[in-house]
Amino acid sequence: MTLTIIDGLEFDVPLDQAKIKALALLHHDQLGEAIYHKDQHIGELGIAHRVKIADFTRQLPAEKRLEFYRIYNHELRRLAVDDPLHPPHAEEGVNVFLLIVIMLMIAVILYFAFVRHVTG
Repeated sequence: MTLTIIDGLEFDVPLDQAKIKALALLHHDQLGEAIYHKDQHIGELGIAHRVKIADFTRQLPAEKRLEFYRIYNHELRRLAVDDPLHPPHAEEGVNVFLLIVIMLMIAVILYFAFVRHVTG
């Protein structure tokens, strides 16, 4: 087995979990930075990452390939959940009580701004 370099990290058999996690973190960070650059396309960057990984894992035995993908994908999922800018509870939706309070505030403002002057 030859030494393979993926995005500056050296990989060889036996696989090192720390290096796989470091690669997942690097790819996560690169995708996060690509959001703010107009010249980079996130889809193309993600495909490029997967192509590099597929080229490396193609030379691994089946059980080592599954282990690599298990560690890499688990780390990417963990990083996505631990993202402080997008916590999981932010996806739950709007609190119904808060929505009713906001609607009542808007109704009161509209009443005192328009309806009271027209009728009174």
